[in-house]
Amino acid sequence: MPEQAPTTKKAPNTFLQTYLIVYNIVSWGGWFHILQVALIQLGLSKGDWHHVFDATWPVLQVVQTAALFEVFHSLVGWVRAPFMTTLMQVLSRLLLVWGVNALFPEIHTHWSYTTMIIAWCIAELVRYSFYAFNLKRGSVPAVLSWARYNFFLVLYPLGVSSELMMIYQALPYAARVHPAYYYILIACALTYIPGFPVLFSHMLVQRKKYFKGTVKKSD
Repeated sequence: MPEQAPTTKKAPNTFLQTYLIVYNIVSWGGWFHILQVALIQLGLSKGDWHHVFDATWPVLQVVQTAALFEVFHSLVGWVRAPFMTTLMQVLSRLLLVWGVNALFPEIHTHWSYTTMIIAWCIAELVRYSFYAFNLKRGSVPAVLSWARYNFFLVLYPLGVSSELMMIYQALPYAARVHPAYYYILIACALTYIPGFPVLFSHMLVQRKKYFKGTVKKSD
């Protein structure tokens, strides 16, 4: 469940600031559309997730692939997110999109796809809102900061477990493509073992700093 650095570097000029604000707003709109379509589909089918993939895939592949712009933003120093961290986080998402779901239609009706994109959507809606407000106003509404430093407690485990389940479901089909790809997917899954605790611990530290600052302001 990828999560990028929580702060965005102050734009050095108006054009760059405007570009970053627009990027975050457009990205927010894309994820909002995916979440809306997924929830509508679940509602129409009375909780049946089997057709959520067909409803969300056309937009998901575009919106998630567009996150490569964030790798470029980090590379050229437009944002504070560390380049390697950003690169690995984006690539892990793209693995699920292009290396798993795009290749193996047999897994599209599994429940893990639905829980994965719902976790992704909510996390990204909060993240892009956070960045946009920070760029535009230099501050973020308290309710948005609260959501950013609390929602991950549920979204991280939900997203990671769903991603791993998607990879697990893809393994038999990957073996049919080529034995090497089977082991590549296993290797990618194993990176979650050291990766998840590091990212989760980082957000716990950020959460502690946020609440510590909130307590000080209220004193």
